Amino acid sequence: MTRMENSFTQDLQSEIPHLWRFARSIAGTTEGADDLMQTALERALRNRHQFVHGTKLRSWLFAIVRNAQLDEYRKSERRGHHVPIEEWYEQASFAPAQEKYVELGDVARSIEGLRPEERDVLELCVFSGLSHDQIASQMGVAVGTVKSRLSRARQALAA
Repeated sequence: MTRMENSFTQDLQSEIPHLWRFARSIAGTTEGADDLMQTALERALRNRHQFVHGTKLRSWLFAIVRNAQLDEYRKSERRGHHVPIEEWYEQASFAPAQEKYVELGDVARSIEGLRPEERDVLELCVFSGLSHDQIASQMGVAVGTVKSRLSRARQALAA
């Protein structure tokens, strides 16, 4: 490290308390100020060749801190409001669909195992949404027969 670079580094270190107070005042939080300081110090060290010796280092550094804050503000505006993953992760998870497919398969097999007249009444009532009178009329049987077949079908499925 050359003598000039060493002098710049020492001068920069002496300005850190002032910079940190300024960063804290514009960031609003300690964590925000720490992040802002890290960004500003990295920029200052990376661009030290742009600093004109004989000018005020503190003013140059304050401009870097302010510009870093503006850059962060613009980035956050483009990104939108940040919601930590912990706050939405539980709501975003879904139960595995495999269990529902297995259950539906079991129900379908149970329905297929019914006697044809019970299955027909059950399908017309549950899936087509027809009333007992409409089913009786369509199948050409009495309403009591429809109710009896439907009751037997439900008992068989419940077992």
